[in-house]
Amino acid sequence: MIAIVNASPLIYLGKLGLLGLLEQIFDQVLTVHSVKEEVLDSSASEYAILHSAFSDWLIVSDVPKSKLSTKLGDMGLHQGEVDALVLAYYTKDRDSVIIIDDLAARDVARTLGLIVTGTIGIILRATNNGLLTKNESRSKIRFLVEETSFRMSAALYSKTISDLE
Repeated sequence: MIAIVNASPLIYLGKLGLLGLLEQIFDQVLTVHSVKEEVLDSSASEYAILHSAFSDWLIVSDVPKSKLSTKLGDMGLHQGEVDALVLAYYTKDRDSVIIIDDLAARDVARTLGLIVTGTIGIILRATNNGLLTKNESRSKIRFLVEETSFRMSAALYSKTISDLE
């Protein structure tokens, strides 16, 4: 399966030390130039792990030329989200998933017929695949919500933690 990943999952998985899960779960992991530019901030704590991923296994793809880019841009999405969505749209017939956290962008992705997951979904998938224990996943999700700017509803947080108990 091919994964197209947006900026926030790269950043948050990097902060959690879990970026390598993407390489373990998916056959190929793609992103776009605008996302690479957004996430490679040398002052960020996750810079080294992101830089290494871009050098090693994370593939930066060109965005197909399309009127879809303009339409999505007019919806108020960030450029990285637009570019990732367009790339995902044009690879959706090749068994792919888009990894994106922003709620509006996730809604657009579903409207485009894309399979969608996010940072939490990757952690849960890793747990189901035996790459993380339930304890490790609970700890990482708690850290994500309590120690970073990651946002999720209280109801979803409670359900996710409860499901991992």
